[in-house]
Amino acid sequence: MDLYKLKSFYTVAKLGSFSRAAETLFLTQPAVSAQIKDLEYDYKTKLFDRVGRKIKLTRAGETLLVYSKNLLDLYEESHSAVNMLKEAMDGSVKISTSGTPGSRLLPPLISTFKDAYPDTNFSIKTQKSVAVIESIKQNHCDLGIIVNSECKLDKPELIEKILYKDRIVIGVSNEHPLALRNSISVNELSNMPLIVSVKNTVSRQAMDKFFHQYSIPFTIAYEIENMSMIKTMVEKNLGIAFFSSLEIRKEVESNWLHTVEIEDVPLYRYVNVIYHKNHELSPATKAFYNFIFDQDNQVKYLKNNKAECSH
Repeated sequence: MDLYKLKSFYTVAKLGSFSRAAETLFLTQPAVSAQIKDLEYDYKTKLFDRVGRKIKLTRAGETLLVYSKNLLDLYEESHSAVNMLKEAMDGSVKISTSGTPGSRLLPPLISTFKDAYPDTNFSIKTQKSVAVIESIKQNHCDLGIIVNSECKLDKPELIEKILYKDRIVIGVSNEHPLALRNSISVNELSNMPLIVSVKNTVSRQAMDKFFHQYSIPFTIAYEIENMSMIKTMVEKNLGIAFFSSLEIRKEVESNWLHTVEIEDVPLYRYVNVIYHKNHELSPATKAFYNFIFDQDNQVKYLKNNKAECSH
């Protein structure tokens, strides 16, 4: 069926006038009348009754009005969807991310996304989580990807969603006595020489909170800002360190380091995707955001570690 005829029928029905419908549709009145006659021929029934100089819908016309509205709305929605897809394919996405998710999570996600949207461009800036949050607040980027020690940021101006739940583990060298074990109790960590990151990092905050929460004495042997150097120091058996599983995955897979889980109290940190609630996402950004939270599109390790936030 010709949607133009349905549009003419719908417009006549809503305006209650053939002449006004013709003006609205930029058609002649005979053209509108001809389209209505064609519809009545198709349905083999009258759609309008004339009452004096006015017209009113027949019962068949009232029924068709409901379906014609749904069909016309669906037609408009299809146009919007296709236009959004075109804009997404041709658009760009500005992301600010902290280091670990930027190096470990984003590349495989973008690679898979580009299979579906090859013309989308990405602008990615790597900085600390605090700076990422500030970039989102100032509308300097579209999406932020941060690491947080808590399940929620509780910042009312931001929309947040957990992308990845990352377990905290102890990293040791292959020569360390703990390399023969897969787990350790909380109390056994007492006063072991620690190699730690600087105080303003999420990993350090989580570690400090952990030791104070359980009143465990701890010894900081080295405080280092550079994560690569921390890993090398651990590899050389100069101490042990707290890492996220994601952070240390390659080193473990390459057998450079060994990880030990904490038995009593599993620790996690969370990778959150954030954007400003007053900042409307572009079609390209919205497409990427929906894509990374679609389990069918996520890489295997994201599927297996889909985060759930509970209190």
